[in-house]
Amino acid sequence: MIKKAILFVIIGALFIISGFALEKVKGDEKETTDFDASSTNEEYGKEVVNHEASAQDVKDSPTLGGISLGDSPQSVIDALGNNYSESTEPDVAGLIGEDLTVWTYENGIVVYIGKTSGKVQRIETTNPDFKTDLGIKVGDDKETVDETYRPNFEGAVSRHNDEVLEGWFHIGDGSVIIFDFDKSDNALVNENVTPDSKVERIILAYWKHLN
Repeated sequence: MIKKAILFVIIGALFIISGFALEKVKGDEKETTDFDASSTNEEYGKEVVNHEASAQDVKDSPTLGGISLGDSPQSVIDALGNNYSESTEPDVAGLIGEDLTVWTYENGIVVYIGKTSGKVQRIETTNPDFKTDLGIKVGDDKETVDETYRPNFEGAVSRHNDEVLEGWFHIGDGSVIIFDFDKSDNALVNENVTPDSKVERIILAYWKHLN
């Protein structure tokens, strides 16, 4: 009888020890699972942050009337609507590398879209309702333009005589913004400009497309 009692005690002790070991294993597995989930969430969080940063970069692209160079035709329609007349402008000089589809809106903004690339290659406006991303619009004077752009952007220099082009600024990614103070002369190069000269037309284009 004594031997049987001792045997039962030993067996009971073994069950208790086994149960404790099993609980410990389960606890370790839970900790490992929680850690992995935390790591996954952290990595996902980084991906979200990077995505938001990319979206912010796109948002910060230079714009005119809410349109950026390189935008798609659908982006133009989303921003400006579809109340435009369409024409074609051949790339006679070969500066652009493709012919252009021209969307002329009645409210005074014109968008040039590459026929091959399907991307916006140039934007221009004579309407003060359409501002640049820095808030400059038709009707602002040269002094206001210079105060806004000169501290942050390099002035464009003529390829022909190395002179700084008044009202022209390199704004990054090969883009140039042009403030035309006399659109009646049909020239983009400004002459005889004074601090109180008013902007009559604004053009956003690629520097390489301009002669």
